[in-house]
Amino acid sequence: MKKIILLFVFILSNITFSQWSQSLNGISIWSLAKDNSGAIYAGSLTSTSAIYKTTNFGINWSTLASGNGQTIFSIAVDSAGRIFAANFSNGLMISTNGGVNFTTVPTSSFGGQNVQAVACGKNGYIYAGTNGGGLHRSTDFGVTWNPSTLTATQIITIAVDRFNPSIIYAGATSTTPGVNGFYKSTDHGATFSANTNPGINIYGIAQIDQLTLVTGSTSTGGPVHKSTNGGLNWVVAATGYVSRSAMIYYSSSLPVVYLAGNGGVFFSLNGGSNFTNAGLTHNSTPLTTHGIKIVTGVSGSSNGGAWIWTEPLSVEPTSGSIPESYSLSQNYPNPFNPSTKIRFQIPAVETTRLAKPTAWWVVSLRVYNALGSEVATLVNQQLAPGTYSATWNASNHPSGVYFYRLSSGNFAQTNKMILLK
Repeated sequence: MKKIILLFVFILSNITFSQWSQSLNGISIWSLAKDNSGAIYAGSLTSTSAIYKTTNFGINWSTLASGNGQTIFSIAVDSAGRIFAANFSNGLMISTNGGVNFTTVPTSSFGGQNVQAVACGKNGYIYAGTNGGGLHRSTDFGVTWNPSTLTATQIITIAVDRFNPSIIYAGATSTTPGVNGFYKSTDHGATFSANTNPGINIYGIAQIDQLTLVTGSTSTGGPVHKSTNGGLNWVVAATGYVSRSAMIYYSSSLPVVYLAGNGGVFFSLNGGSNFTNAGLTHNSTPLTTHGIKIVTGVSGSSNGGAWIWTEPLSVEPTSGSIPESYSLSQNYPNPFNPSTKIRFQIPAVETTRLAKPTAWWVVSLRVYNALGSEVATLVNQQLAPGTYSATWNASNHPSGVYFYRLSSGNFAQTNKMILLK
């Protein structure tokens, strides 16, 4: 049900926050995850703790399992659809059949420590962060577990490098000075570096590119830290954002840094130097994204739930089938005056030039004049695989030959059209 209608226009990115919709109303959500099919998973707090799943972005949710009174602090889903849920003193819950059934790995497998964070790597690597026993890893999809060299710390967040799965990042929080901070592994989590950002309670890790990282923190002052050398050194990029989650969202080809925490959801268009509220002011905890959807979790009896924002499409989908290849059709009519339609197809592929593991791809469709100058941008955003139609109204342009170019991933094609007034 629609709760908030807000409109912000950001000229630099063309991001429009037209609405956030609330689902799982009144349920305090503390963790979120997505799978490759587009399903979203949510974990809730304490006495009403459970794992929920939606396959239609919050219109309907099903309850997969109970957390037995312990908070579902973290959820992760691997490429094969295995679900892993950090269930604190109940250990780690695992489902290998899409949530139909769960088994539990007890805390005894983690040195008797409560489980607070979980992340999935590749080829069977699973990582679990504990309340005081550091980070443990599994190399067989969670069947057996062993401690890493990162011990005696409270690991609150874990991230796998998007470009190199052997690199693992861990954020720690602690009341012991110097223990909280940022740790990095280059051998699939077997060994970890010394703390490279001590004294900071790191709750969120976002990776912009191979070397650039941004972290969100609950430390005093709400510092946002940034590293441009893979986490070796850090600087304060911004302050005033007490945050418990961080992620990267791609609007058009632009990587946008998001934080969720005190005061709601905030975004940055310049790598974390400046942030703007994204139209949601309820204190938020987790974040996830899938395609043109952004999801955050909120606690509370009235505002609690999973809040979902959808980026408006600038094109019209014309078919529900999934094309096998890219295609850019001749515009129709051609010649035209003053409007014409351009039809194109986006196939299902595994990765894009942005190395972003998602089923949605950055697509641009631009118009150029005969001199090669860009005169219109018809599409510049993420799109799901499918067939689309874009309209160009050339009322303000003179007669002549124009070219339109479709770019997505490694594909690019240019066609000619004629405006005849």
